[in-house]
Parts: sequence; structure tokens; C-alpha cells
Amino acid sequence: MDWLEEKSEQFGKFLQEKSLARALVWYLCVGMLGVGAMYWITRNVCLAWIEVLVKRQQEASCAEAFRLLQTGGFGKVRSWEGMLLWALGGFYYYCLYLYVFACFCIVGKIFLDTKIKQPLAAIKTGIAYINMGDYSHDIVWGSQDEMGVLCREMEQMRAGLLKGKKDQWRQQEEQRKINAAFAHDIRTPLTVIRGYTEFLQRYVPKGKVTQEMLLEKLTAMHQQEERLLQFSNTMVTIQKMEKWELSGEWLQLQELVGQMETVLNGIRQNTDKEITLHTSISGQELFLDKNLLMEVFENLLGNALRYGEGQVQVKAVLAGREFTIFVKDDGPGFSEKALQLGAETYFSEEENSQEHFGIGLSICRMLCEIHGGRLALQNSISRGAIAAATLSVGLRRK
Repeated sequence: MDWLEEKSEQFGKFLQEKSLARALVWYLCVGMLGVGAMYWITRNVCLAWIEVLVKRQQEASCAEAFRLLQTGGFGKVRSWEGMLLWALGGFYYYCLYLYVFACFCIVGKIFLDTKIKQPLAAIKTGIAYINMGDYSHDIVWGSQDEMGVLCREMEQMRAGLLKGKKDQWRQQEEQRKINAAFAHDIRTPLTVIRGYTEFLQRYVPKGKVTQEMLLEKLTAMHQQEERLLQFSNTMVTIQKMEKWELSGEWLQLQELVGQMETVLNGIRQNTDKEITLHTSISGQELFLDKNLLMEVFENLLGNALRYGEGQVQVKAVLAGREFTIFVKDDGPGFSEKALQLGAETYFSEEENSQEHFGIGLSICRMLCEIHGGRLALQNSISRGAIAAATLSVGLRRK
């Protein structure tokens, strides 16, 4: 029995690698072998019994028994032995058709259960879970036939839906954090403006506000208005990043580096910090979204200039199909918390801080992910912070 079970299991695995049509042919071949074996056994058993009964009835040979069967000679026999002989003769002639019919029924049932119903049940169960909002139930079927291909395609669809759902959840969570942080950030400027407005409304009519005091209050109110405008622009920028559509083009690497150098030259005119650009790659063409790359570059540069003390270093590196921009400053570097969460939207070091230096970095992270890349943060061994933006690019050499 163990040998039979082992062979049956091996045959089942063999059929899993076959298409539905070939598997059905194999099932029919095995079934017909069974039919042949059963027919051979039935034939010999029937002939043996017929010969015994004929000898008892008429002392005839087996050949005579056939003649009597064909001519209806046994019709005159009324005993139970004669009836049994008549039944054996009929079964002998018609058992082949019966076995073939039974073979088709059994093979069809086995084929339908193992090759059709079971994978369809797996698909049905997976779809039921998806309809209930549960995307974690795998749709797995191990065969290599058409039903296996269908199950794998359904599994890919389920995985895609799960990824899309996770992205949606992540975006909703990020939006919730943005809204909460934005509401917190605008509260302070509005409170300051309201306080100054009430002060001026109360004391200006009484002539108790000097020209210098009035100018001071108006200047402070203008600064708070600038902060509100900055917060509003940040929200618009973040929403624009979420809807960014890639527009790739082939660019000479020298042209790309030249555009980065142009941006640096403009910044050098307005800062006393030393900014350098290093690259050792040439002779390649890259397929990427230039506008997205420059947006990432300018945000990384702005963050480094904000926290650097005197020097900012930029380095462009091409490794395989990944183009990376390293921006290093000589500032205090990232804290342990910032290394883990610095690229999260509206991240701040302190709970009640009004400074959210993660805005530029979060924009870079979102853009890098859109371009199939990533943003990495680390501290320099000597001093300062390093931000590395990696984009997945197409590549061809001249």
C-alpha cells in the first residue's frame, strides 16, 4: 500500500506540471489501461463460469457454449444455472461498453475535482476575502497548468490590491499628520496676529502707541503673515508631489551636471558658504525625469545650506542603473530620532517645536519613491549630515 500511495503521489505531481489537455489525456490513458485489465479479468472469469455451467447442462465445450449463446440455445433452459449462464453471456458481451462508460465517468469526476474545482475553490475563497476587505489571504495553487497560471495571476492582482491599499493607508496617515501639524503651526501666527490686532485696536485710538511701537507691531505681524504664507506654500507643494506624473527623457550626463552647476552658481551669489560639486562619471546617457531630479537636488541643497555652518559638498554617482546625489554639510548632523524619522512629513525634534525641518526631506523622499528610488540619511564620520537621494534610471553608453 505504501508503494501504491508513493506512486500515486508521484503521478499526481507529474500531472501538476502538465496542461489541462495533456493531463486529461493521461487520465484517460490510465483509465483505459484499467478498462483493459478489468475486461481481461472479466472475460476470463466469465469464460470459466460459462464452461463450467455448460458442461453441467449439456456436457458441451466452451466453444459450444459460445454457439449456444449466439443461437439462443440456452433459451430452453429454465433452471437457475441456465439463467446464470444467460446473464454471464450477456455481461461478457456488454461489459466492455460498461467499463468504458464507467471509465469516462470516473476520469471525468477525478479530473473535474482535482484540476478544475479545487483551483476554482481557491480563487473563490480568495475573492470572498477580498470582497470582505481582507487582502492578506493568499491565492495559491501549485500546478503549472492553465488553472495554476490563473491562480498566480489572481495572486498578483491580490498582491497589487494589497500594496495599493497599504499605500492608501500610508497616504491617509501622512495626510492626517500633515493636517494636524499644519493646524498646530498656523495656530501660533494667528494668535500673535490676533494679539497685536487687539492691542492696536485698544490703544491706537487713545494715542498711546508711538510711531516706533506701531512700526514694531506691524513688522511682527508681517513676519507672522510670512510664516502663514510659507505654511500654505508647503501644503501646496506636498499635494503637488503626491500628484506628480513622471516625464522621462534621455539626457547627457554632462548636461545634467551642468544644470546642477548652474543652480549652485546662482546660490553662491547669495551665500558666503563654500559649495562644491564632484562627479567622476561621463560618457553616459540617462533616462529620467529632469524636473523631478532638480526638485530633489534643490531641496537637499536647501536643507544642507540651512543647517550647514560653512561648507556644503555635492557628489553625483552612477552605480548600475541607480543615479545617486550625495549632499553633505558641516552642521551638527542628524540626531538618532532624525536619522529614523527625518524624512517623514512634518517631522520635528520636539513635540511642541514650531520648526519642521523634515519638509524638504519628506518631499525628496516622496519624489525618490515616485522615481523608483529612495532617500537615505546618515551622519558623516567627521562632522555634519549626509543625505543621499537615489533614482532608478535608464542607461545607455555612447
